Amino acid sequence: MAAKALATMKEDSDLLEPFLLDEDYREHKLVRRSSYQKKPGELLLLNFAVLWHNIKSGIKYNVSCFSHKHTMTGPPLKRSTWVLILVPSILLTIGGMWVWRNLPIAVADPKNLTVATLLEAKKSKPLCGAMEKCLDKAIKEFILEPDIVKENAKMILECNGTRKEFVSGKGGNYIEVFWVDGQTYYTVKEANSKARMARLGRQPLPLSLASILNVYQELASHEGSEDLRQCLNKTIEEFPKEPSDVQKNAKLVVSCGENNVIFCSAAGKNEITVYKDMHGKIEFNVKYTGWAWWASLFTRRQVK
Repeated sequence: MAAKALATMKEDSDLLEPFLLDEDYREHKLVRRSSYQKKPGELLLLNFAVLWHNIKSGIKYNVSCFSHKHTMTGPPLKRSTWVLILVPSILLTIGGMWVWRNLPIAVADPKNLTVATLLEAKKSKPLCGAMEKCLDKAIKEFILEPDIVKENAKMILECNGTRKEFVSGKGGNYIEVFWVDGQTYYTVKEANSKARMARLGRQPLPLSLASILNVYQELASHEGSEDLRQCLNKTIEEFPKEPSDVQKNAKLVVSCGENNVIFCSAAGKNEITVYKDMHGKIEFNVKYTGWAWWASLFTRRQVK
């Protein structure tokens, strides 16, 4: 009969003698002391064999492998059944981990940001209506950007679940085009004050005293062009003196230093220009149309 468990040790003359418990738990077999002294490796192998026998018995009777009492109340399970269950599970787990670790992450490289690239993206493949409108908005606005923005910008288009990315230079100026409730929006976060000042002249701003003051304060906070600030200061002094009919229908161009700022109201029929002459004097000139000239004669005289 096969040995089942190494249960007790007997002390004799400073040496321990292991006893093997027989399978039926009724008979102990003494292990010779000489074999214990000379062949300790055999004892380890024997212990392993006993442990394996316990495991097989536990699997067979569906009980814990380390229980001292086998309760054969559960239905017997064949080793082949356990193998069929455990081996595929282990293989699937290992395989899944390997695939997950080695799966490449799909990251689309951003395309070069130019007007030509945006036009190409619009024609490249069928687009959803939202993305097509976002590209139209991006092209329309990006054309107006100054070179300092165009050459160093990162543009993100997120429209109706679709995302596109374009980059030029280091991507310092952040441009976002998005779609909300059927409307497209174009926003820019400038990289520095120079880019901000350059963008002031990209398209006309609303013409009003409040709008002129906002630009002046923004220039002051960003330490913008001193020449442009001086010209705006002159504009703030002179513009309120103009008749209301002129203020409500005029185009104001402030051109000082390397920067231009344009303001416009209505059709912009009356033209106002502010600039520095050859001697550094700031000029405020108005070209009136229609009855505005007659109105200016009385209005400006009263304001003075």
